[in-house]
Amino acid sequence: MKIAVVADKKAGHLSQCLGLREILKSYKKDKDLFILNKDIIAFPGFLERAFTLIYEKLYLFILRLLNPNLADQDFDLVICSGSRTAIPAFLLAKLSKAKIIYIGTPKYRIMKKFDGIVSTKTDLSSVYKVITTDLPPTKFKPFEEMVEPIKQSLVLIGGDGSGYDYGESDWYRLSFEFKNINTTFVNSRRTPKFAWRNLKDNSGPKHSYLDIEETGFEELQNAIDTHSHIFVTADSTSMITEIITRGYFVNVIEMRGPIKKEHHHEIIESFEKKGLLRILRLNQLQLSENKFQQNVKDFVVTERDALKSRILELL
Repeated sequence: MKIAVVADKKAGHLSQCLGLREILKSYKKDKDLFILNKDIIAFPGFLERAFTLIYEKLYLFILRLLNPNLADQDFDLVICSGSRTAIPAFLLAKLSKAKIIYIGTPKYRIMKKFDGIVSTKTDLSSVYKVITTDLPPTKFKPFEEMVEPIKQSLVLIGGDGSGYDYGESDWYRLSFEFKNINTTFVNSRRTPKFAWRNLKDNSGPKHSYLDIEETGFEELQNAIDTHSHIFVTADSTSMITEIITRGYFVNVIEMRGPIKKEHHHEIIESFEKKGLLRILRLNQLQLSENKFQQNVKDFVVTERDALKSRILELL
């Protein structure tokens, strides 16, 4: 099966596409990968919405003229995530006579024609061919052999967004609470520069840092495999899901909030009920748990097998 991925520049969307492709078939991560506005030309969001409201087929026709190279492609399946990718991915699938699957919540009329929608939501309209899953796919897969970890914590920090709005005091408190804990910190693209700088300025005796912009996938995966305890801030649902997908238990740090409940909060709460993670405040770090818990890997393997079976059955 030849599989293409169409993704935008959001790391979470790309991770889900690569993860689903890996579940269906082992694949090189950079092969048959189309990034929006890099490998496929598309209009800005406001123009796209205007075109789709007026006449969807016209927009498809214009995209085809702008991307003549797509007509030469040949695929059996196209996977996409992120609403901006839906129409360009549909065009690629149509030109290569491939099936198409979207990961996430559908937003455009055209998605009714898709062969499948992979979603954690159970209340989507019956007009979509929905494949529900409790665990969204990610670029990580369950570890094969257990690595003896060092007694050090890995802390992946996010930033504002996903219903969270942190103040400077929250970041200073995070730095203070981990001051005397052997820790490797990993930032994200949403981490405020002052917060990252503050962590380094107040570095403990056994602290180290990985800048996500300079850290490759293999290096990050190695860090996840070799640390005994893993912490992720509550705003980073994609990172939490990635750690679980690797087969590890996660300690979720809720520094503040959330301001409002969103769907991803329901996902995190359901993971806690299943025993895959524990939500902690900053004054509860002593309650954190080791990443090795067999029920986590068992859950991941079962979910991945079930998702693969349902998609292959649909296709």
